[in-house]
Amino acid sequence: GLFILYVQPMLALLFMHFDFNYRVQGTVCYLMMTALLCGYMRIRNDLFRLVAGCVLVPVLFWLAGSIAVLFAGMVCLFEGLRKTPKWYISLIGVAEVLLLGVGTVYFSLMGEYRWVFGPDLYYHYTLHPKEIIYYSWICLPLVFLVAFFIRNKNSLSGKKWRAGISCIAQLAMIAAVLWWGMPKYSDAKTLKLKKLDYFARTEQWDKTIEECKGKLTNFLYMCHLNMALANKGELSDKMFNFDQRGPQGLLVQWNKSENISCMLSDIYFTMGATASSQEMAFEGYVSAMEDGNPRMLKRLVQTNLIYGTYPVAEKYISILEKTYAYRDWAQSQRKYLYNDEVVESDPVLGTRRRMLPDRNSLAMINGLTGDLALFLEKGPANSVALQYLGAMYLLAKDLEGFKALVEKYYGTEFLPVLPVHFQEAVIVMSEKEPDYWKRFNVSETIVARFTDYKKQVLANRNNSAIAGLLNRSYGNTYWFYFMFK
Repeated sequence: GLFILYVQPMLALLFMHFDFNYRVQGTVCYLMMTALLCGYMRIRNDLFRLVAGCVLVPVLFWLAGSIAVLFAGMVCLFEGLRKTPKWYISLIGVAEVLLLGVGTVYFSLMGEYRWVFGPDLYYHYTLHPKEIIYYSWICLPLVFLVAFFIRNKNSLSGKKWRAGISCIAQLAMIAAVLWWGMPKYSDAKTLKLKKLDYFARTEQWDKTIEECKGKLTNFLYMCHLNMALANKGELSDKMFNFDQRGPQGLLVQWNKSENISCMLSDIYFTMGATASSQEMAFEGYVSAMEDGNPRMLKRLVQTNLIYGTYPVAEKYISILEKTYAYRDWAQSQRKYLYNDEVVESDPVLGTRRRMLPDRNSLAMINGLTGDLALFLEKGPANSVALQYLGAMYLLAKDLEGFKALVEKYYGTEFLPVLPVHFQEAVIVMSEKEPDYWKRFNVSETIVARFTDYKKQVLANRNNSAIAGLLNRSYGNTYWFYFMFK
């Protein structure tokens, strides 16, 4: 009747699942341990049960790691409470797990004792877990003790109203624990970023753009937004329809983490920077909490196909073919192996192969702007590189760099017509030279809008709330960004 007892370990595990750095293996191993413990307790022959416990401890340690410590302790507790003859044989299991743990660290199979004797094994290895991870281990023996001492109590039998009140009270307590624990341990603040990462992985660019409407204060959100706009060919026309806050909204600084490495690999791949995309794919793969990152392994397949290093691509394809979720995708990539013609006809791989520089050079040796300019030497195949380069100049308010860009490429097949925000920037960099605007065919609509914008600025120049007033009508222009952001 006291179901609240056996719910306690589950609640502790539930809260751990909200933590991004918790390994699901921790719960799987906990279930393995409880299944073995249940089977162990059902063995009636005392000697056979004790021997089975001594055998199961090393097996569980090999299969599931440190959870074997909890199993060995529970076996000793069970035999001690039952006052089993020769109960002390169960101590052999404790000795086994201690020796295995010490040996594992001594021979450098694991680096720290907290990984072999506690639940820290099931958390990100570079971090220390929150205290909630220990609750599920502590709960089990405590619940076991309470259940043992009240095993013969049955005060609720025959009295339905008492049983009903008890059930309601227990449900209320569970609800109170959830009400307290959900906000405390949930990782709701990262939900939006996880959604954007999923949309990027599945190339749902429209959903990314929809998710990023309104005020943005996180550069990671902006990076996803601008990548989505670039993939739709709308970065130069619509970027200031959204909340932009500087060049970091195009490319954040790398922090050596798995998540940032994966995102940067996606961004570099979008702009055609294959070398940088491959570098970040390697970093994302080796910094993964588990044994690699299949998403980045897919990227390494793509980049090696682009470079024509087919044996390396084949090696990665073979690894992915051994998985359940990525097998079909991996097999579909075999048609590109050792077949330049098929690669070059592919809209994704072929475009990026044509962008590869004629000469070998280190990625980012002249910075990202230098890399993008280098890609443009190969022809207009990748308009995204030009969009990113122009956007980078605009967000950094580098009008000299932007001027050099448009003067070099306007009127060519790279840039036959200036995008909307490029036209707005031309007016900013030559406000007093209307004849210069005509050189780039700045539309009359944009010129008229700028005239109105300038009037509003002059009329409200002494108003401290000028930014808010202008944002309503001109917040989607480069002029507003240039003056107020």
